[in-house]
Amino acid sequence: MNAVMNMERTELALEAWRTVDEIKRSPIYREFTEAERALLGPSGPAAELARFAAAKDAYEPVLRFGKHHPDFKRLAAELAAAKTALLSTPEHRRYAAAQDAINAVLDPIAAGIRAIQDDCRVGTKTHCGKR
Repeated sequence: MNAVMNMERTELALEAWRTVDEIKRSPIYREFTEAERALLGPSGPAAELARFAAAKDAYEPVLRFGKHHPDFKRLAAELAAAKTALLSTPEHRRYAAAQDAINAVLDPIAAGIRAIQDDCRVGTKTHCGKR
């Protein structure tokens, strides 16, 4: 019986890799990787990325104190301004659109995989015990 289970798992793994390869060959995935390279590459908005990273690094330690920290409002405003500047770049808008497009393809695939896994579970499928 173990040989049958191993074969089924092997087939499932092979099918998963075929699906990954098919996704990676798709024009939507290529557009996503090109948009990511344009955003993070040397010709991308490096100044905006650096400003956002610095503002985030400065804000995170203050965040655990919240509004009670004396620099909270100033650092929150700086982070918001840096994020707005980054999100308004054409490279980031292209990246966000490409990310939405690839997620629109991947979400139904992931839902199908979850449905298959849910069918294999033992016990209830919801917290309240109802299907």
